[in-house]
Amino acid sequence: MPKVFYMSGTRATRVLWMLEEIDEPYEAVRVAREERRSPEHLARHPLGRVPALQLDDGTYLFESAAICLHLADLYPDADLIGPLGSDERGLVYQWVLFSVTELEGPLFRWRQELRENRSETPSKDRFAQAAAVAEKAIGAGPWLLGEKLTVADVMCLSILSGAHTHDLLAEWPGLQEYVERGKARPAYAAAQAA
Repeated sequence: MPKVFYMSGTRATRVLWMLEEIDEPYEAVRVAREERRSPEHLARHPLGRVPALQLDDGTYLFESAAICLHLADLYPDADLIGPLGSDERGLVYQWVLFSVTELEGPLFRWRQELRENRSETPSKDRFAQAAAVAEKAIGAGPWLLGEKLTVADVMCLSILSGAHTHDLLAEWPGLQEYVERGKARPAYAAAQAA
C-alpha cells in the first residue's frame, strides 16, 4: 500500500488526487511544519519538502510529477497513462513536463510579481503563451488527450486551479471550464479534503 507524506496546500495535493483517482487503499501521513527538518523527514526528502512517497522496498521517491507518473505505472488498471511505447504515453510525458516547466514556474513568478505590485509582469507573458497552447490542446476536450483523464490532466489541473482561484484565467475561458471539470471530480474533492 502506498504511503504518502504530505502537508495541506502543497504540491502533495496532486499526489493525493492521483491516489484518489486510482481508487486503491493508501496511507496518508501528514507532516507538521516543524517536522520538515527532522532527520526522519530529511531521509524521505533531502530538502525537507513534501510530497514523499514510500516505496515497497522502504526507499522514498520525491518530486510530485515523478510520484504521479510512478503511481500511474504502478496501477495500470486505473488507466491514467497509455501503454509503454504508445503515442498516448509520449503525450502524457509531454504534458506532465509542460505543466511543471511551462505553466507552474511562470505562474508562480507572475503571482510573486503581482504580490510585489510590479507595474510590469514579464512572467505573465510566458504564462500566457503556455496557457494559450494548453487551451488549444484541450479544445473540446474534455481532457488533454480527449475523453480520458490522465496523469497529465492531474498535473496541469493542479497548477491551473491555483491560477483560477486567484482569478488569473480570465483570458482563457477554455481553461476555466477545464479547471471546473477537474474540480467536479469526486477524487479531486477527496484530495482537497485532506
